[in-house]
Amino acid sequence: MNTGYTIRLFLLALLLGSTAGCSAIHKRRLAESNYEQAVIANNMGHTDEAINSLKLATTQNPKLTPAHELLGDLYRERGDYERACLEYETCTKLDPDASHFYQLGLMNHLLGHLQFAADSYLRALEFKPADADTNMNLGLVYLNLGDHAKAIEHLRAATKKNPDSIETWTNLGVALDDSGDLAGAEQAYRKALERHGDQNALWVNYAGNLIQQRRPDEAIKFLQTAIDQRDSPLAEKRMGDALTVKGWPDAAIGRYELAIKLDPRYINAYNALGDTLIAQYDRGLQLNESLHSRAITAWKTSLLLRPNQSIVVDRLKKWSRDS
Repeated sequence: MNTGYTIRLFLLALLLGSTAGCSAIHKRRLAESNYEQAVIANNMGHTDEAINSLKLATTQNPKLTPAHELLGDLYRERGDYERACLEYETCTKLDPDASHFYQLGLMNHLLGHLQFAADSYLRALEFKPADADTNMNLGLVYLNLGDHAKAIEHLRAATKKNPDSIETWTNLGVALDDSGDLAGAEQAYRKALERHGDQNALWVNYAGNLIQQRRPDEAIKFLQTAIDQRDSPLAEKRMGDALTVKGWPDAAIGRYELAIKLDPRYINAYNALGDTLIAQYDRGLQLNESLHSRAITAWKTSLLLRPNQSIVVDRLKKWSRDS
């Protein structure tokens, strides 16, 4: 047996292994260096430079979690939720914790991937069951998915963890409104009124609750305050609803038209406008053809924006002379 040859082969293998090990260590050090440069660049406001350095870092060391996390943060701040989602998903695999699953849920939430968002928020709650932000966002996801029971459950959990938040109480009110619990919703809105913060969304949503309870005068006061502070299509549309309940259809029509002016794709405003115009037309013994024509135009515009509306289709069939 050629012992010297065997030893030389063994030494060669050791040297090759050592070289490979040195190469891996070198790459990790390069990755860490690029990550540090990215942090400095980001602190100086040089976002493009930071992103480029982070891309290098994650290529050199795909397991460098902080680099993926910061890259996800920078993509999120730019509104590039698709790329941010990929980075946060990588973080959940490398280091599964509440923060990473929350960020992944938030990106899917913003992208409209509601079931994926719910799954990620639920994973985040496995690590931090009482977290207020996660429970609130999960509640909103379930509300959009039409699961009122789960929405209310998680929004209540958010109010318990963060009882001073005007936002959580307002969102709980919205969920209770949607479930048909108008009295419970009003209690939540009143809790929100006792909190400090931006109350504009609260006033508009509370007004919607009051309209459903046929209390238009109270609703109008809240809506006018909201409109004076910061006008919105929803505030104008609900003002129209309140005026309709109050029995002032002409004023309501003007508000619906203003809501559409603020948002030309506001389907519910077109539908409410058509309904109010046709009610006025019918009340006037169907003599004012302008009211009829404007109602038909409003409904047709609504159907152009969203064709699958059986109620609007039925109204057009009933009132359109060319149907």
